[in-house]
Amino acid sequence: MIIYESKEWGVLFKTIGRTFKESYNQQQLLKFVGIVTVYATLITIFNMHWLNGKLTMDSMFFSMLGFVLSMFLVFRLNSAYDRWWEGRKAWGKLINDSRTLALHLHTHIPMEDRRLRKFFVIHISNFAIALRWHLRNRNDLAQDNMIFTNAKTAEEYEKLKHLPNSIASNMHLKVKEISGDGLMTEFDKMQVRTILQGFIDVLGVCERIKKTPIPFSHSTFIKLFILIYIFILPFGLVPKFEYLTIPAVMVMAFAMMGIEVISEEIEDPFGEEANSLPTGAMSDGIRESVYEILKVKSKYVAEGASETGVLS
Repeated sequence: MIIYESKEWGVLFKTIGRTFKESYNQQQLLKFVGIVTVYATLITIFNMHWLNGKLTMDSMFFSMLGFVLSMFLVFRLNSAYDRWWEGRKAWGKLINDSRTLALHLHTHIPMEDRRLRKFFVIHISNFAIALRWHLRNRNDLAQDNMIFTNAKTAEEYEKLKHLPNSIASNMHLKVKEISGDGLMTEFDKMQVRTILQGFIDVLGVCERIKKTPIPFSHSTFIKLFILIYIFILPFGLVPKFEYLTIPAVMVMAFAMMGIEVISEEIEDPFGEEANSLPTGAMSDGIRESVYEILKVKSKYVAEGASETGVLS
């Protein structure tokens, strides 16, 4: 995700240049505008010099058509942004639940029980990391970024298709175990289980967003509508704009297709586009927070982890 200062207009040009190389959608938009510019140039020249401006359309038609198209574009952008914002709220809840769980466990696990504290630090951190890559269908990269309590656990995780579920299940089992050991009352156990349920709720929300794309007919209809509008637009502008029809059509194409491109980019908030959610930074933030709350030094990640990510 691009982090910027909204009050500094000068950063606009730096950001455009930096993100253009990373954004496939921006590159596609530029290509589309280029093609439309060539098309508008050919139609304008042909209409003015060969047809003497006879092939025209009434501007009232474009006003009505433009109004309908603008309504569709507003709906399209709002739908995509709602998905992006819902994804951000889900990850915000995961951050809060992770910290709350760590605080509850800190009050119940004795300070001298380093092994139990490290177990929860690792599993809470791993849940966020696993969720990040699960939403990108890259469990192999999740394995590369997680820390494991032992080599056996690392081997078991390699066989799993749904890492976040397994990590949450392990935490549920451990809570039941320490409750049986008398470290928690039944009420405390219920509170911790409620927080862990929040992890599963976040997982469900994110999977719903990921696996339920914008309906195909909805997306394709808007694209087709934009193309038809841009295709006939030069015929309505040539009588009044003449050669200025070319930049006018170019700006209209940039504005309309730009909204569609933005919508495509943010409708999947968990991807790797320039404006996707910073799930990597958020999962790193969760790991730092739980290490600090549970008083486990972060050096265990750097010094205790081997190349395979197994904690010694």
